[in-house]
Amino acid sequence: MMSSLSSSSEVIVAHGTMQKHEFRSDWDIVIVGAGLAGINMAYRVQNQLPHCRYVVIESKSIVGGTWDTFRYPGLRADSDIYTYSYSWFPWNQKTKHPDRESISRYLAAAASSFRLGNKILFNHKLHSAHWSSSLRQWELVCHHHKAPPSAVVLRARFVIFCTGIFDHDEAREAEIAGLNSFSGPVVHPQFWPDDLDYSDKHILLIGSGATAMTLLPELAQTAASVTLVQRSPGYLLTLPERRHRKNGSWHWVHHLKWLLWMIVLKQFFQVCHWFPGLIKQLCVFWARWQLPAHVPVDPHFIPAYNPWEQRPNVCFGWDMFRALKGGRAVIETGHIANVDRHGLKFQSGKFLPGDIIVTATGLKLQFAGGVKVLVDGTEIDLGGRLAWNGAMIQDIPNLGFVTGYAHTSWTLGVDVRAQLICRVIREMEKSGAPAMVPRFKGNVQAIAQRPVFLKSSYILSQEHCLPRMGRDGPWKARNTYLTDYLFARYSRRVLEGLDCI
Repeated sequence: MMSSLSSSSEVIVAHGTMQKHEFRSDWDIVIVGAGLAGINMAYRVQNQLPHCRYVVIESKSIVGGTWDTFRYPGLRADSDIYTYSYSWFPWNQKTKHPDRESISRYLAAAASSFRLGNKILFNHKLHSAHWSSSLRQWELVCHHHKAPPSAVVLRARFVIFCTGIFDHDEAREAEIAGLNSFSGPVVHPQFWPDDLDYSDKHILLIGSGATAMTLLPELAQTAASVTLVQRSPGYLLTLPERRHRKNGSWHWVHHLKWLLWMIVLKQFFQVCHWFPGLIKQLCVFWARWQLPAHVPVDPHFIPAYNPWEQRPNVCFGWDMFRALKGGRAVIETGHIANVDRHGLKFQSGKFLPGDIIVTATGLKLQFAGGVKVLVDGTEIDLGGRLAWNGAMIQDIPNLGFVTGYAHTSWTLGVDVRAQLICRVIREMEKSGAPAMVPRFKGNVQAIAQRPVFLKSSYILSQEHCLPRMGRDGPWKARNTYLTDYLFARYSRRVLEGLDCI
């Protein structure tokens, strides 16, 4: 069994802006991040490993993760609310669609339901994680945001990163010639200014992904005009806008809808994979049928790639098409030549004037929150390692990470990987092993494959920072909830690829 270490209290003078190192109690498990994945991980640990002492460290002052960082107008989830919410905590908000405010309230309620607040160290940003093979434990150095700033050091047997794959501190810069010369505000949605007044302004919205598609109808309600500037179009799916009711004591209703949506999403992905040409034609037909007469489907709604090579965009309640019909929203498709003080110019020569530019061109990828990970003093390049069942990293002991699925609801993947990590820890306890480490005996480069199958340009240009996937065995990608769940809970081969040390 993972034994809890005795608490210690020690102060060490540090250099630089950090005034001291505070050594606090040691833990069996430290969870990094209190967003959607971190809250779920804490719930699984508390219920499946009730004897383990655990703590959650969070760089912000509240739970929520992404849903606290991002605050641009119209922000909402692009998944159905049933599979995006937890299977163990039914959606409890009355709302037409899962927007930022309702999701933030839901996550806070979920955390409160099992008193997670007592287990979170807020305003603690993890800076580095050091594994000691001699001590069989991690030493975590956190920066605590208080006056004066201090470095808090925690010790743990097992560390679980629930930080997602995006950088919360820095946006990805748009590579557009002359962008810095624009005389008006240039805004990235990740850091939307609270005081930005865009009423009666002409906005140039650059992008074709989910962020752009949710921003456009919201901005069009107030701005003089919003021009969506896209290099190439994406697939746009529509979902009816309906008010979700609180489930109350009828949890079986939530579970039934959760199951049905999970099946529908998986089957839709499979059909797109099996019959890409047919699905493309259907999507184009559906867009043509919904578009106002003055908006041509070609070139604005005919993608150059097959369905699910990039994640399709979701339109709730036809709000995107209503904005186009109202006349305040316009779409322009083409390659941007450059930006000057007054607007942007296409390679075709067409010029678009504007007062504000919004660059919704993708996010900056970052694994494990950018934390420096060292094993016995040697820093590890996490992007050059294989991922073990999408939950641990080659040659790094007692370190798990939790990410979601790309082709269905993110939460489904988050939960199944959390349960897999709990299973690994239980097996460690049974065997009496102080640590388990994924080992690959072969040439990593010979079997390494892309970590994410999506071909969005911002992913292709940055995916080197993510752990790689293999072709078979415990190194292959796991993307099917039912088989992944059965594997995590019941498979006798769950420890394949792991060594006890």
